[in-house]
Amino acid sequence: MFTLFLVVFLDLIGFGMIIPVFPFYAEQVGVAPASVIFFLGLYSLGQLVGAPIWGSLSDRIGRRPVLLITLLANAGASAMLAFSTTGTMLAISRIVAGLAAGNISAAYAYTTDITTDATRPKALGLLGSAFGMGFILGPALGGLLAGTDPDDGSGFARVAYGAAVLSLVAFVLTLFRLPESLPPEKRRASTTRRAGMGTYFARPVLRDLLLSTVIVVAAVALFQSTLALFTADRLGVGPRTLGWIYGFVGVVSVVIQGGVIGPLTRRFGAQSLTRSGAILVGVGMGCIPFSHSIGWLLFALGIFGVGSALFNPSMSGLVATAAEPHERGSVLGAYQGAASMGRVIGPFAASGVASASSLSIPFLVGAVVSLGGALLIHTRPKAKPPTDSRSVTGP
Repeated sequence: MFTLFLVVFLDLIGFGMIIPVFPFYAEQVGVAPASVIFFLGLYSLGQLVGAPIWGSLSDRIGRRPVLLITLLANAGASAMLAFSTTGTMLAISRIVAGLAAGNISAAYAYTTDITTDATRPKALGLLGSAFGMGFILGPALGGLLAGTDPDDGSGFARVAYGAAVLSLVAFVLTLFRLPESLPPEKRRASTTRRAGMGTYFARPVLRDLLLSTVIVVAAVALFQSTLALFTADRLGVGPRTLGWIYGFVGVVSVVIQGGVIGPLTRRFGAQSLTRSGAILVGVGMGCIPFSHSIGWLLFALGIFGVGSALFNPSMSGLVATAAEPHERGSVLGAYQGAASMGRVIGPFAASGVASASSLSIPFLVGAVVSLGGALLIHTRPKAKPPTDSRSVTGP
C-alpha cells in the first residue's frame, strides 16, 4: 500500500504542477482566454474514455501492467506539452494525458484487492491523501518552476519536463517495487464480455451512486476550471500565488483523508460522510463569488476542501462495496468514468455560463448542482410503496 501511495503521489504531483500554469501557457500559444476552460475539458474527456477501459482491462490482465502502460503514456503526454506550440498540439497532449489518467480506476481496484471491508476506508483515505499531497506539492512546485512572469515560456516548459520525470520515477517504482495484487485465478476470463456503463446503471444503488458522482464531480470541475481565471481577474494573482492557493486546498485534503477519514467512517458511516461531503462542496463553492480578499477565498476553499476530501474516498468505498470481487476493477472503472463524465460536463458548462454572464456565476451553479447530488446518495434500494392488501384479498 505504501508503494502504491508513492506511485499515485508522484504521478499526481506531476498532474498538479501543470494546473496553475496551464491557463497562462495556453494563452501564450494562441488559445483565447474564453477557450482555456474548453481545453481543460479535453483532459477529462480522455479520462472518461480511458477509465472504464483500464479498469476492465485490469480485471483481465492484472493491475500492474495497466499502471506501467499508463505511467509511460502520461510521461509522454507531459513531454509533448513542453513542445506544444499550437492549440492542436496542446489539445492532443491533454487528451493523451486524460486517457492515461484513467489508470486511477486500476489504482483503486488494487487497493480493494489488498484490503477487507474493515480496512478499506482507511486504505482508500490513504490513497485519497496521495491526491491531496499531490495538490499540495504539485501546484506549489509548478508555480515555483514557472516563476512570476506569465510570459516566460521557458518556465512553462520546465514544469512540463518536471511532470514527465515524475511519471517516469513512478513507472520505475511500479516496475521494481509493486507486486501484482490480482492473482490469475481471480481475474475475469478473457472470453467474458466487458460490462458496459448501462449494466451498472441498471442496478438501482449503483445507478444513483454513479449519477451522484457525475453531478458532484461536475460541480467540482466547475470550480477547478474557473478558479484560476476568477482569482486572476478578481484578486490579480499570478501562477506562483495560485500554486500556493491550490496547495492550501491540498493541505486540507491531506489532513482529512490521511488522518481522520478512517475514524469518521467508523463513527458516522461512509454514506453520511459522502452526503456531508457533497453538501460542504456546495457551501464552499457558494462562498467563493463573495471573495474580495485572499483571506475570504481561503475560508471558502477550506470548506470546499473538507467536502471534497470527505466525498471522494467515501464514494469510492460505497461503490466498491456494491461490487463483487471479480468485477471491482470494472465497477470502479465505471465510477471513474462517471467522475470523468462530470469533469467533461463541468468545464464545458463553466465555459458557457462564464461567457454568458461572469466568472462568478459558475461557482453558484456548481453549488446548487452539488447540493442536488447529495440527494441521490444511498446504499440500499429504495423501498417500494406497500401494496394495498384489498387489491389482492378483497374487502
